[in-house]
Amino acid sequence: MKRLIRVRRAGIVYIIALIVMCLLAFYGGNNLHYLAASVLAGYFCASGLAGRGNLFGAGVSLSFPDEIYANAPFLLTIEVSNNKRRAPIYLIDVRVGGAKMFFPVIMPGERRSESAVLSFPSRGLHMPGEVEISSPYPFNFFTRYRQMEQDGPVLVFPRQAGRGDEAVFVKTGEEDVSNDAWRPIAETDIMGVRPYVEGDPMKFIHWKSSARTGRLNTRLYDGSSDGAGRSGRIIDLDGMVPSGLERALSIASREIARSLESGDAIGMMDGGRLTEPVSSRADKLSMLAGLALHEDIDIP
Repeated sequence: MKRLIRVRRAGIVYIIALIVMCLLAFYGGNNLHYLAASVLAGYFCASGLAGRGNLFGAGVSLSFPDEIYANAPFLLTIEVSNNKRRAPIYLIDVRVGGAKMFFPVIMPGERRSESAVLSFPSRGLHMPGEVEISSPYPFNFFTRYRQMEQDGPVLVFPRQAGRGDEAVFVKTGEEDVSNDAWRPIAETDIMGVRPYVEGDPMKFIHWKSSARTGRLNTRLYDGSSDGAGRSGRIIDLDGMVPSGLERALSIASREIARSLESGDAIGMMDGGRLTEPVSSRADKLSMLAGLALHEDIDIP
């Protein structure tokens, strides 16, 4: 961990005044000069001790969202805690990447958080970089810095790309595999309904609720049991790879992200291996993680 100090303009003036006063006291022998030099030196030492204690009393933690896509902004939560038992901490600046957050005062034992907008340029594992904490407290003579390295890399999913009319799902002839192969077994599997989304099979429309609300609604089925994903579609990653791996991964990422919003089950065909359609958020994030780490990517 590095420790740095930057002397501010007021600090330069103060140091010059202290040196001049010390020289006057040494060569002039005037008691007033000795007293003034002692007071200036005392304030100088007090500034150093108070500033160091203020800065090292601050603890910083970062909280990343579970969905981060390449080239897409996301909100990073920066939390600063006061680790002191009795004294507040003041004028804390936190820098992460290109974001800067300012915390004027934090009381003993208190935690405060702010959000900053960041983005990563590519998929894969990324180190968030150093977290820089600084403060000009108490007299604005010096700005003291601490650099803290955050533990562990951040996983960034492929960027979302592609047109909505592209054929990205496994098909048999003109039929989507999901239309027949992954149909629900029984009405007892129904979890609820949601508004109709273009592309939903007509046989899954809940006609009673549609008639009651005046708009089409689609039935949702339980995908958490051994019949997980019976009503889902399967992304044909193998069929898209010949047109470019990164584009294929971006299109697949877009479709999984859409399924996260809609709650629909979704699966994927990758390298001849079939991932059956799943409905749970954890399973879909696991699929996105597989896309992010597709064909080993080095940590930048």
